Amino acid sequence: MNKYIFTCLWCAVTLVACNQNKSATESADIQYKNDTIIVSENSPVLKDLVAESAQLHDFSAEFRTVGTVRPVSGKLAGIAAPFAGRITKSFVQLGQKVNVGSPVFEFGSSEFYEATKAYFAAQSANELAKINYNRQSELAANGVAAQKDLEQAKNEALIATQEFEQAKATLQLFNIDVESLKMGQPVKITSPIAGEVIKSNITVGNYTKEDSEPAVVVADLSRVWITALVKERYFGSIKSGDRVEIFTNAQPEHVIWGSIHYVGEMLNEETRSLEVIVECNNADRELKLGMFCEVHFLSSPSKALILPSSAILQEQDNDYILIELSRGRYVRRKVETETAGHDSSRIISGVSEGEKVVVKGGIYLNM
Repeated sequence: MNKYIFTCLWCAVTLVACNQNKSATESADIQYKNDTIIVSENSPVLKDLVAESAQLHDFSAEFRTVGTVRPVSGKLAGIAAPFAGRITKSFVQLGQKVNVGSPVFEFGSSEFYEATKAYFAAQSANELAKINYNRQSELAANGVAAQKDLEQAKNEALIATQEFEQAKATLQLFNIDVESLKMGQPVKITSPIAGEVIKSNITVGNYTKEDSEPAVVVADLSRVWITALVKERYFGSIKSGDRVEIFTNAQPEHVIWGSIHYVGEMLNEETRSLEVIVECNNADRELKLGMFCEVHFLSSPSKALILPSSAILQEQDNDYILIELSRGRYVRRKVETETAGHDSSRIISGVSEGEKVVVKGGIYLNM
């Protein structure tokens, strides 16, 4: 029994001694001094370390995200009644093409009647005030009228002109042609843009309010925008004018080409992404408003430092590489990277052209 216990203790001591000898050997083979790593020329690790000079290569950044089809700014108009009233006539139907100023619908309104009445009253008052001022001016010139009467007539004419212009502006604000305006006429609503009717809720006889939903929506969809959110790491890879591929679920194999119209300036702090607007020709109406699509960004070719992904080591949330100062002597350096391909990475910062980078075996030197 005692012999058995002695044998076990001897084995344990021998095992600890072997491990200590092994650790001492490894410590002698590889030494760490802050970010500097020194590998002994006798270390078996040295033959597994492969270093290459960092070189510039032709590179086009490529990544995918999801986008949403939107109308081009200023190319969609919701047309509603400016006053409360009852629709009396419709001039359009769904899918119909309209031009700027084309009549859409007309309606009768007591508010419009009062606004028209106020306009004609202001017009009449303005004319009378001008006549009175001209008469007082003539009388004053002949020494008949008092200066006080002339100044009062001048002031009344000025006020009457301002009230008339205000009444006219009120009607013009709602696209009313005051030159052909008549008392009691219905309000004729026209389209502010050229396009086609994509939505219509017009029912002749219906009563509508000034805060009601638009009765008609007109849009020019010959070109559309696709808004996509691009992650912060790709900002340096895109610019206005770059070509973009668009894919839809309706035709997943069909490519619709677009170009970057605008790269946003406000970063979403929660998603760390930026809104990018892609403009596409939509003459064939393949892209529908509100549709989700896949956006494939392809930046213009440029020169970039490209390294194998095996050269990139990670520690927590940071990427770093090993620079070979001389055979057996290396330094750790933090870098910024982005994916450049299936097994390669683009170096954004941290490495200069010509520096020797460990592209294979660096994992053996990981601290």
